[in-house]
Amino acid sequence: MTFAAGMNCGYTVVSGWLAIAAQPCRTFPGHAPSHIRCMNMITTRLRLSLIAFLLFGLTIPASAQQAASPVDDQGRVVQFRRDIAPIFASRCLECHNAKNAKNDFRIDTPDSIVDYIEAGDSGASSLMTEYLLSEDPDMLMPPASHKGPLSPAELALVRVWIDEGADWPEGYVVRAAGVAAPLDASGEVSSGDLATEPASLPARLWAFQGYFHPATVHFPIALLLVGGLFVVVGLKYPVLGDHVALSCLFIGTASSIVASAMGWAFAVQRGYGSWNRVDMDSEIFWHRWSAIIVTVLAIVISFVALAALSKGSERLRKVWKIGLLGLAAMVGAVGHQGGEMTYGALHYQQAFELIFGKAEAAVEAVVEPLIPAEPAVEPAEPQV
Repeated sequence: MTFAAGMNCGYTVVSGWLAIAAQPCRTFPGHAPSHIRCMNMITTRLRLSLIAFLLFGLTIPASAQQAASPVDDQGRVVQFRRDIAPIFASRCLECHNAKNAKNDFRIDTPDSIVDYIEAGDSGASSLMTEYLLSEDPDMLMPPASHKGPLSPAELALVRVWIDEGADWPEGYVVRAAGVAAPLDASGEVSSGDLATEPASLPARLWAFQGYFHPATVHFPIALLLVGGLFVVVGLKYPVLGDHVALSCLFIGTASSIVASAMGWAFAVQRGYGSWNRVDMDSEIFWHRWSAIIVTVLAIVISFVALAALSKGSERLRKVWKIGLLGLAAMVGAVGHQGGEMTYGALHYQQAFELIFGKAEAAVEAVVEPLIPAEPAVEPAEPQV
């Protein structure tokens, strides 16, 4: 509140009280009012008006100034709960949470992010330089397919937060529930929140079929494993023949082609990067190329099996059976890796620990205790 506004408000209050105070002097027309009574009443009203003016003009501006303070008690302009947590929750948490931590990176707790931040120096923080501000679409986070990149306002907040020390309140956990998308200066949803969709119809169809990869990837895994199993069983029971193993090989090869194509499209949509991204340290890099190798080998072995059938060659028959056994082992390994990427590196270890007497440790690892978030408003100290 400005001084002029306060004076105007005080003038309005005093004028109102004077109008009320003068009413007793006009109450009895035709009779002379009692001057003493009127003066006493006016004096009392004026005193009350001055007291109200002082309280309204001094107390409210002080409290308003305190509420509108741009910094916290540590002198930081950007506050994690108010400014940074909503950005992390709406823009990063979908792919980097406790259940789905892509590349073993989580954004809900500070344990992972501290390795990518140099507190006090955003220019030396790889979170900013290598991901949030990257010009490489395969490194940009969040990717265009996931409403990226961040808007300039959001990037500025993260930069200032890092430069001010990257304060993360102890015990605070970023959660998605009830967190609204950050707004720009006009009060509208920032442009960074708008998803970038493929422009052409073929590109949209390619992206669409990628979402069915989780449903189709189990077919080649199961079929090639069952085909390898029947090759082994057929060694003891030749009467079973090669029909089941051949059927599993042919159908498994066809489904592996489909699943691989869907996997490549889905990887781009999920922010893992396009096909030409080379990162030897990335688990997704080895997973996707292992799947391609399995698919190519399956195609080659299928042609060998067809040649064995058409020529009646016993040597080629042994070749495709040995090849199918190798495919079963390889597809099992690729599937195992995919399971660890989806459910965590300790997923299978925890399952065996439940069986072999280490259930307590496994349950503790599976069910991570949630650390309650600190209250947003500290309770006021009792006034004496």
